[in-house]
Amino acid sequence: MADGQVTQSESINLDAKLPFNEILALGIQHVLTVFPGTIAVPLILASALKMDANLTTVMITATMFATAITTFIQVNGIGKTIGSKLPLVLGAAFAPLSPMIAIGLKYNIPAIFGAIIGSGIILFGLSFFMEKVVKFFPPVVVGAFVTIIGITLAPTAFRDLAGGTETAKHYGDPKNLLLGLSVLLIIILLSVFAKGMVKNLAILIGLIVGTVAAIPLGLLNLAAMAHASWFMPIMPFKFGVPEFNLGAILIMTLFCMINTIQCFGAFNFLDEVAGRKTSVQQQINGIRGQAFGQIIAGCFNSFPSSTFNENIGIIKLSRIGARSTIKCASAILLIISFSPKFCSLITCIPKPVIGGATLALFGTITAAGISILSSVNYNHNNNSIVLGTSMALGVGANFMTSAFEKLPTVLSMLLSNGLFVVAFSAVILNLIVNFRSYFPKKVEQS
Repeated sequence: MADGQVTQSESINLDAKLPFNEILALGIQHVLTVFPGTIAVPLILASALKMDANLTTVMITATMFATAITTFIQVNGIGKTIGSKLPLVLGAAFAPLSPMIAIGLKYNIPAIFGAIIGSGIILFGLSFFMEKVVKFFPPVVVGAFVTIIGITLAPTAFRDLAGGTETAKHYGDPKNLLLGLSVLLIIILLSVFAKGMVKNLAILIGLIVGTVAAIPLGLLNLAAMAHASWFMPIMPFKFGVPEFNLGAILIMTLFCMINTIQCFGAFNFLDEVAGRKTSVQQQINGIRGQAFGQIIAGCFNSFPSSTFNENIGIIKLSRIGARSTIKCASAILLIISFSPKFCSLITCIPKPVIGGATLALFGTITAAGISILSSVNYNHNNNSIVLGTSMALGVGANFMTSAFEKLPTVLSMLLSNGLFVVAFSAVILNLIVNFRSYFPKKVEQS
């Protein structure tokens, strides 16, 4: 390819043997990182569809269950062809949220899960032809995609830093900003100056210290935990037998393709962090594992998943990427999924604390994307055009969604997603301006 190879970092042992207490602590750190983003999906969907508190709780616990199962499939694998067997955490994806709301409002909740299951089956089938697709995602495309993930996530972290939502009572209060920035500072200082296990657990320590510091500031509210039950079984098809509507399935498939593209970005991010090179077959197995997990998620009242780059950020900060830590996180998530009380305990972490921690993680994602792009060859090719144009389109689309309001619904939802726009435009532009790298023989013959 015209874009060169990605420079690898100091190698991280993915099979490192760690003491149990360190595995447990790192597992908890991964859980606390994936939890806020994952539960946001059922909360937003439940609110949009006007569900009561009981059904909302069902969706949250089901999402934790699906996150545990899908993550375990990815890190442990099923046989030789399902799951990448890499230390990746998969949580509920935001990309398909808009079509899920639209399907729920137009049809009903069973139609949502029918679309999730149906699109999962389609993506699972397409994964067997994925080897032909991988070549369309060279480092210049993936680097742009990973970079924009960090850029588009930063406003979410700032929103939490200020207090959660703009309608919140104390949104923008100096206490919120002070608390969140203090957590960020603690994480940075521990990551730079601490050693051993303390350095490895910088995120977890930052969250704990921040939560404790929130008590005298009056920012810790445990009311949600008090009213939650201790145990709730996870039942398949809780909302009824799934309804398979062809139009809904096709729309869901289109949006879930964004998760597939994000998966490519995650592999490259992990390679950059761990100093390794994921094989094409591992990537295909990972995409297949994600699709298989989506089918299971749909059966258990949950949603399509995507790889959480924040958790790869933890590996970057801690320099520990042992699979055992992700398996531990999966086990913790599975236990939590049966207990609404434990779920609610994590939701009680103050928003400014989460904002401070996620700012550190989103920064590492952006830095990883820039690192991938820094190793791309920009001489005697048109990679600078691919990068500059796709990034401009992606950032513009993400922050000016109103520009597409008058387009057809599906097209508007797609073009309002910065991740989709940067990936789609980068792939198309790379094909057009760097076509010689794809069809060298044909060009020479002509």
